[in-house]
This record gives sequence, C-alpha cells and structure tokens, in this order.
Amino acid sequence: MQSKPNACLVLKNQLLNLHNKMALNKNDIIKKSVIVFKKRGYTATTISDIASDCGILKGSLYHHFSSKEVLMKEVLIFLRNYFNETVFSIAYNEKLTLEKRLEKLSRKSEEQFMEGVGGCFMSLIGNESVTINKEFNEIITGFFSDWKNAFTHLYSKYFSINESNLLADRAIMMIEGAVLMMRIHNNTDYLTNAQNWLVSEFRNIKNKVYQ
Repeated sequence: MQSKPNACLVLKNQLLNLHNKMALNKNDIIKKSVIVFKKRGYTATTISDIASDCGILKGSLYHHFSSKEVLMKEVLIFLRNYFNETVFSIAYNEKLTLEKRLEKLSRKSEEQFMEGVGGCFMSLIGNESVTINKEFNEIITGFFSDWKNAFTHLYSKYFSINESNLLADRAIMMIEGAVLMMRIHNNTDYLTNAQNWLVSEFRNIKNKVYQ
C-alpha cells in the first residue's frame, strides 16, 4: 500500500514552488539595486541592504552576483545601455529635425534627472566609486562619452568636429551644474532653465545659418 505524502513536506514544496514563481530575476535585482545604491551610496551599501530591499535572502543574491563589486558593475552597464537606448539614441533619429532631436533629447534627459530612478546616478556614484574600481571608471567614462557623442552629432551639422566637441562638453557641464544646483536648492527650475537655454541657443544657431 502506497503511503500518503507527509503533510509538512507537501506544504514545504508548495511554499518552495510559490517562492520560485515570485523570485526576482537578475534584471529585477539590478533595477532595485539602483535605488539602494543611489540612496545609500556605494561604500555604505551592503549585500544585506540590497537583499533586504529586494525581499530575498543573501544567498539568493549571491546566486546571481558573486560580490557587491560585480553587482555594481552590472548596474552601471544596465544604466549605460538604458540611456543609450532611451535617451541618447534620440540624437540619431533621422525621422526628426535636428532641432526636434535636441529638444526631445533635452526633455527626456530632464525627465530622467527629475523622475527617473537612474537620474544623477552616474555622477553621484562616479564621484564616490570612480577611484575604487577601474572597471567602474571605464563604464562611467563611457557613459559620458556616449552623452557627449549624442550632442556632438547634433552640433556637427553647423560646426566643425572640434567646435562641436567643445559645445557638447559645455552642454553636459551646464546640465551637470544645473543638476547640482537643483539638488542643493531643491529647485527643478535650474535644470529646466538650462535645458531651455540649450534648445533656444540651438534654434538661434540654425536660424543664423539659414538666413
């Protein structure tokens, strides 16, 4: 006669199956880690902090990431790819006029800095961790190069490459400065005004060229 399964074992298996269905995947953990790192900083954040905010055990976190350094690298790569796909790519959208591209790029950047989870992350974490890990530095530097290339591509319609690079550097410095002032004074007008100025200047440049 076949014995009945142990009730406790059945319950354990049911709970295990439920946990597996509800378990976060690697990308979910990365997205949640952005929030934790941004809030606490890289140095102050522990694996336990991230596991707790993700609602999982440390062992489950280590199943995907062998260390905090590996996780941070994945977070930086994720954010760089995200900005390339959703923000910087706007500069290369041939379906839009150059002016519309800059305007949309500016608005999308503003939206990310004000409301996006990854807004300001590269600058905040970069200031803290760029000297800690060479690989972090390379990814963060690559992020700002991608951003600069997007602006350079737009300015190169009216200026030489050297001039376009200088204007792109200035645009990023202006935005980063505005973000800093926005955070210090808790006033989003700094960023909005900087973005508006960049769009207005670009429009004036275009008008002068076609006069």
